[in-house]
Amino acid sequence: MREFRSLLIDNARLRIPGLEVLMLAAHGHMPELASVSQHRHVWSQAILYLSGGGRQTFANHWARVEAGTLVMMPPGVSHSFERLGRRAPLCLLIDFRFRGARQRHATVTSLSRSELSQVRQNLAQLVKLHKDAHEGPRCESAVVILQTLMMLLRSAGWLDRAPALPDHPRNRALIGLVGKLEPSAPLLETVTQSGYQRDHLNRLIKRHTGLTLGQHRAKRRLALAKKLLSEGVQVGSVADAVGLPDQSYFARWFRRQTGVTPSALQRSASPTTRAPA
Repeated sequence: MREFRSLLIDNARLRIPGLEVLMLAAHGHMPELASVSQHRHVWSQAILYLSGGGRQTFANHWARVEAGTLVMMPPGVSHSFERLGRRAPLCLLIDFRFRGARQRHATVTSLSRSELSQVRQNLAQLVKLHKDAHEGPRCESAVVILQTLMMLLRSAGWLDRAPALPDHPRNRALIGLVGKLEPSAPLLETVTQSGYQRDHLNRLIKRHTGLTLGQHRAKRRLALAKKLLSEGVQVGSVADAVGLPDQSYFARWFRRQTGVTPSALQRSASPTTRAPA
């Protein structure tokens, strides 16, 4: 990953309807730099941690970040970073303008292994294509940059996933499998029911929905967890219900996805109780 430290495309000027890429950089924080002070941008920013990690603060929340963590920051949101440990993190930063971004919330999510691998492959390709950091991107570079950002936008929920599967018996079967996927169910059960090998099944589902089987389950887990927590269900019971019975692990996972702890979400969802006059 060392070669990514010098990658900088600061005059991208890439535009498609509703989206403009301003800058792309892949670099590591300087070893002596332990933190990035609070700041904000008039544009949106995608921050993907490729290695290392720390504590990302934004608005009134914070999240633990590590390799594979994606932070999507809309315009005007104050954010800062504090390194944890000795290893300086390596990050991919993309500054962009996105139609409707000011109505979005800052999001923290985790890329799958295949998505993170694809990003690294894209960066390696950009290093080869972008020989002079002061030149604008070549046509091939522009395609790779846009593909990378679109994937990150979809992972963060800022863009809709790929179109639904065409109406075909096999596709209907795949949709049925995804539709019946329980948040707490082992993925092996669904893979066995499908009759496909796991990798092949993931490729089929992701090709048409933009999500792997595991990501569909994670999405349902998060939705169920939010629902139960907002209803006042105890954190331990919620962890069991979504298939993450280790309460500490569940709390870390939930915070990484949302930027808040399960208890904090419960408090914010609880109606204010007033003492009788």
